[in-house]
Amino acid sequence: MRSFFSRVPASRQTRSGARGFGLLQVLLLIAVMSGLATIGYLQWRERALIESSRQERQVLAQADQALIAFATVNHRLPCPDINRDGEEDCGTLTDQKGWLPSVTLRLAGADPGVDVGQLRYMAQRGAGGNNLTTLTDSWRPLAYDDTGTTFFDMRGAGYPSDILTLTDLCQRIDTARTTTISAGLARVNASPVRSVAYALAHPGSNDADGDGDLFDGANANGGANANLMEDPARRPLLATYNDIVLERSFTSLLAAFQCQPLIDSINAVALGEDIVSQVAEMKADNIEAARRAVAFSTLAAIMTSLEIALAVAEGISDAGNAAVEWVTCAASLGLAVNACAAAPQHTVAIGLAGGVVYANIAAVALNATAAGIAGTALTLADSSATAADICPPRDQSLINQMLASAKTERDNAVNALAAVDAEIVNKTNERNTAITVRDNTVASLRALLRGNGASSQIDDRVDPLLNAALSWGNYSYAYEAAVANVSRATEARDTWADKVASYDAMLADSAGSLARLNADIATLDAQIAATSPSDTERLNLLRGQRSGKEAEIRMLESIPQIQTLTNEIAALDAQIATNPPNKAELEKERARKARELDANLFRAARADAVNSLASAQATLNTAIADRDAASSSFGQAQTQYQTTYANLTGAGRYAVYDGNGNVIAYRCTSGCAQGEVNIANDLNSLLWNLFGFPGTTAPSTDATYLKPLKLQKELDALAKKREAAAERATKAQAQVTQMQAMVDNPAACTTTGSAVVPMTPAQAQTILENVDRKGGTR
Repeated sequence: MRSFFSRVPASRQTRSGARGFGLLQVLLLIAVMSGLATIGYLQWRERALIESSRQERQVLAQADQALIAFATVNHRLPCPDINRDGEEDCGTLTDQKGWLPSVTLRLAGADPGVDVGQLRYMAQRGAGGNNLTTLTDSWRPLAYDDTGTTFFDMRGAGYPSDILTLTDLCQRIDTARTTTISAGLARVNASPVRSVAYALAHPGSNDADGDGDLFDGANANGGANANLMEDPARRPLLATYNDIVLERSFTSLLAAFQCQPLIDSINAVALGEDIVSQVAEMKADNIEAARRAVAFSTLAAIMTSLEIALAVAEGISDAGNAAVEWVTCAASLGLAVNACAAAPQHTVAIGLAGGVVYANIAAVALNATAAGIAGTALTLADSSATAADICPPRDQSLINQMLASAKTERDNAVNALAAVDAEIVNKTNERNTAITVRDNTVASLRALLRGNGASSQIDDRVDPLLNAALSWGNYSYAYEAAVANVSRATEARDTWADKVASYDAMLADSAGSLARLNADIATLDAQIAATSPSDTERLNLLRGQRSGKEAEIRMLESIPQIQTLTNEIAALDAQIATNPPNKAELEKERARKARELDANLFRAARADAVNSLASAQATLNTAIADRDAASSSFGQAQTQYQTTYANLTGAGRYAVYDGNGNVIAYRCTSGCAQGEVNIANDLNSLLWNLFGFPGTTAPSTDATYLKPLKLQKELDALAKKREAAAERATKAQAQVTQMQAMVDNPAACTTTGSAVVPMTPAQAQTILENVDRKGGTR
């Protein structure tokens, strides 16, 4: 029997096989196209993620630069924004993590590139020296110790505590860098965990870990994450983390602020100041020995600081004169050679860079080279040294800049004087108009009393009233001035009394005083944090009060030194009394201890407060006596005015005379007879115009009669203002003349190599403080 399949024609079998092969091709094509589509989608997604990541990193980089700019200008980091209003919240130290304070940054002139509440921000606010969001006196220039053998420790209580610059932030950063890690510090979740200066986080495009917070992992702000953010090295994992973190380490921040060069530049000047002090001490024994010791023994130390610089205040100021002295002194290793500029000068101007204000000052620096310093040292040892050895060419750029500043000040002073002159002209015109109105009104008063006559029976009552009113006006001003003087003197006396009481309280309870001062500073910090950055007047007031509290803490810390120095002086006195072989050295040591005791911060401040209190009390006593005298005179003047006013208004019935003295009519203010003119209403109207309403008790200084007196008082004040403006213009012109002479006649090198005049330690200390206040000499 044949099979069923054997009857199928060959041609049909061939077509069926062809159809099966075509379906397979279609399936293959679909598979290939699907694979290509998948590859294309994955490539697109990868590019999109890369571009998104790049943009997010750019946002973090711009915010990072805004923080650097803010810290450079304000010498601290901003606090985090806790309540998401864009402004920093510095109230609680535990609030180390929040939002980037974009509004605060913009108000400070630093654009973060993002709006409120877009980036997470964590700042190091650990207690004490680890807090990078506060500005305190954390750094001071170095100083030699008492033996003069090491240059290591920062200067102590005798150095000003109100110099707050970028160096203080640098010191706090370095302190935080070396602090042992703990849970109270701002950290990143690395392995091991490390503390940071600050960190920024971008949340990515979505809540990857699905916990309801756009930020993932430790970047969220709950619970254990309060002081923690993720390691910047962490990468997306299983679609549960897509944040990007930027971390600023302490070392990175120190480099960003150029802390080491900045501090070195100030310490170089501090080294020069210490050399000046050593020279001054050596001079007391033997100036020749001092010259040789400084010129040769300290040459190696000076050579390590080839650029000793100091700031010159904007415009023309006393610091400019000090700068010239320092240039001469420092180049000669602490001994100024007469009439010789011993090193070339150059101007260092540091302005605006990348929107960050580093310093807008002019600085004078010694472009000292080893050959230049050695040549100057040679002058001190060998008078045959030539001018070419010690006087390289002078750079005039600083003097030209000083001349430009002097001309600007001169122009401003001239304009200010012209403005005062214009005020005086306007006020004079106003006074002259008031005099005319006053005289016309007085004439109307006399005419009213006389009617159609030439005189009246009560003409002689007018001038006494006018004189009494004028006398009242003068005594009124004198009395008001005396009362104001008493008020000012009382305030000054009370201020100094409170200050003395505060110092006495420090002595009685130093621990309690320290706690009180720290509490006061905390309160002021809270007030500063709550004050809008735009309210600069209040911020300056609060910061000034805070600086005062910090100064009191410095004084409190110097109290134990008083007893220590007193005991040491007593011990030295006991040794000196035995007339030992080293008596001279002991006496020198005692003198140094006595100077330290006299310079003790607390002792000097309290003595000054006691003297100021006595002076303020004497001033107050004088002011009270003057006020009482003025009050008596004023009371008498007011009584006289009231009497003469009543005499005129209560004249009753009086006669009017013609030119020959004949009675031609009668007028009256009361008790009028039939047909007589009653002038009471018109008289009151004129008197109210002259003296104000009601005028019976005292005249008004704004009424017609006393208005010229009031305007004259204002003119007198303007005259004083003009004296000050004229003096300013005169001094400004003198500065221009002086600077122009320096430009036109550069100083010549005329050294003799003999006479030696050391700079005083006080001058060197002032220069060092000016350099520190100006933020270094970089």
